Amino acid sequence: MCLAVRTDKAWLFNSARLLKKRIHRTPSGARWWGMVRVLNREIGLPLKRAGQAADAILTSRVATNRIRIAATTDGGVALTVDLTRFHSTANAALAAALAFGQSRARGRPRKRSVSSVSDGDGAGNGRPVTVRIRNRAAELEEWAATLRGWNAYPRGIQPDLDFFMDAATLRAVPRLALSTDRGDVDVELLRSTDP
Repeated sequence: MCLAVRTDKAWLFNSARLLKKRIHRTPSGARWWGMVRVLNREIGLPLKRAGQAADAILTSRVATNRIRIAATTDGGVALTVDLTRFHSTANAALAAALAFGQSRARGRPRKRSVSSVSDGDGAGNGRPVTVRIRNRAAELEEWAATLRGWNAYPRGIQPDLDFFMDAATLRAVPRLALSTDRGDVDVELLRSTDP
């Protein structure tokens, strides 16, 4: 769930305790907590206000993809949320959580059996190709264009959900699990930045 929300365990569990809200391990639960995280940690809204705003934003029946909400109690400051962009990033983060997250089974862990079968060189074994990208604007744009050309889409989630393959997505979700016309690709954003 932490991968899907793009946060750490401490923030998620402390926020749930403070808001008196359960953590629903579902796509809609991940989106709600992701919106709360963005509003609280990135925008700076107090946690309770971020929860209220997340409810208002994600349950809105407005036909437009941009929603404007008051960020202060007097309405003097307002935020405009691009829901399509938010859902795109949330969908990419959800796919990454499904691909890279470790699910734990209940009960005692099973004993591992030792196998003598070798995987060989890894070519043609159905494993995703891993692409590592430096966090430099030109390289991000180049890879985003390449992946768009390959019709990249988050792997393991429902088809036809909002998704933008661009540099902003690569920057926002540092580890992506994608399906493409050329096979599965895992994208990792390296920590180096522009000079």
